[in-house]
Amino acid sequence: MDAGIITAIVGAFTAVGAASWKVIDRADKKRERREIKVEELLKARIASLEAAAKFGRRVHAAATSWREQLIANNIQPDPAHWPKEDDDA
Repeated sequence: MDAGIITAIVGAFTAVGAASWKVIDRADKKRERREIKVEELLKARIASLEAAAKFGRRVHAAATSWREQLIANNIQPDPAHWPKEDDDA
């Protein structure tokens, strides 16, 4: 092989390597942006679920108080069974 062919082959490999690096770098940055968006979405979802759970606990506490008032005044509440706050029912 003469020097011209070797130079051409090395140049081609360099170009392919640089293009591959550029494609891989671009894909990595795109993946990172998607991961950041997913993380933000999940944080927002967690915050909304925690707010809903907090509201649910407040409603349960108020309903329990009202139920206890009914029982204290000899009124049979419906339903007869009332789940505790930590019950899964």
